[in-house]
Amino acid sequence: MNKIKEFFKKTALYPIYKKTRASFFRFFYGNPQKDLFIVWVTWTDGKTTTVNLIQKILNDNLWKTASLSTALIKVWDEIIENPKKMTSFDPKDLFKYLAIFKSEWVKYVVLEVSSHWIDQFRFHWIDFDMAVLTNISEEHLDYHKNIDEYAEVKKRLFLNVLSNDKPEKYWVLPKDDERGRRWAEELSFDKFLDYGIVSFASVKWENIVEDISKTEFDVVYLWKSYHITSNFLLGKHNVYNILAAISVGLLLGIPLEKIVKSVESFEWLPGRLEKIEKDWKVFFVDFAHTPRALESVLNYLSQVKEKKWWRLIVLFWAPGERDPYKRPLMWQIVDKFADIIVLTDDDPASENRYDIIRDVMKWINRKEWEDFYIIPERKLAVKFVKEISESWDIILLAWKGHENVQLTNFWKRKYSDKEELLKD
Repeated sequence: MNKIKEFFKKTALYPIYKKTRASFFRFFYGNPQKDLFIVWVTWTDGKTTTVNLIQKILNDNLWKTASLSTALIKVWDEIIENPKKMTSFDPKDLFKYLAIFKSEWVKYVVLEVSSHWIDQFRFHWIDFDMAVLTNISEEHLDYHKNIDEYAEVKKRLFLNVLSNDKPEKYWVLPKDDERGRRWAEELSFDKFLDYGIVSFASVKWENIVEDISKTEFDVVYLWKSYHITSNFLLGKHNVYNILAAISVGLLLGIPLEKIVKSVESFEWLPGRLEKIEKDWKVFFVDFAHTPRALESVLNYLSQVKEKKWWRLIVLFWAPGERDPYKRPLMWQIVDKFADIIVLTDDDPASENRYDIIRDVMKWINRKEWEDFYIIPERKLAVKFVKEISESWDIILLAWKGHENVQLTNFWKRKYSDKEELLKD
């Protein structure tokens, strides 16, 4: 069956089928996107955090705003768990939610977009007003041929904004990213902002201070500086997410001082560097699942560890059937930062769990049962790190993040890192 599907995707009928399906559901749900201002957020890392932060900024300061992201669906202040375990929705579900948003008098919608969604024409017949990019790093290369093809798929989002009938075109791009700079020169938008740490970015940050309980920095725009303290968006990588969201608010005319208040009152997202303090230890549950994201998180944790904490313990491994090229890269990153590593399952799915583990064994230079442990059953691995960790340790549970199901070799079962962590 999978071979038939893969063959069909390569035929000329595939885009026709996908576009026709999108057209049907647009008609079925009454063309709901027509009267909505739609912001699309796409990149490799940080999409969910930025989508939800943009939703809060617009919701606090403009009008009722909804969002669709990997972790959550939000309508105004109501939070709904995303039941699909996927970043981007099928047109049937997407148009259904847009119709719900419209019926709730929503004006602004913020969508998280994956490269799969763009490549599979799931956005067909949706005209959007603003496109936001933060970075492009290696991801989904089991699906795309190479990083250049992956980037070109992302670029379609910006071209779509330029080609639709919406009256004004908006974009937000990162000045620190090479492709962001190039696209800024190539594409002509009505209203745009770039952001980054570089001195010539329109929105930039200075004077960052990172701690285990907060991140502080100054945001600079039009030669004015505003101080931001966030108790929930921790680390330098989240500062980039914040700057992207701030840029969206500024483009839509929200004063920076009001945006800062919304940022500072933003609380935890499930599974995004979510901190849990227990028994004089600090646990973090995080969804970091690319080499760049994992390195950003571990770099932040290693820096704060040096101030007064004892050890950094990392529990992680890779899911099955996805991006096997990333496995040695991620192992090298964890090996660089972690004092103790516990290797375990993620979502092995149909790939043999032990083959995934054996995939990393050839890279290991650590001595097992000293600073490196292999415990395939994830529930037992979480219990194990709780037992071996000591007061003043920092423990990262990586990959699963907000997810509440696990795809084992035999079945899909209910599972949550956070729930296992909180068990006595």
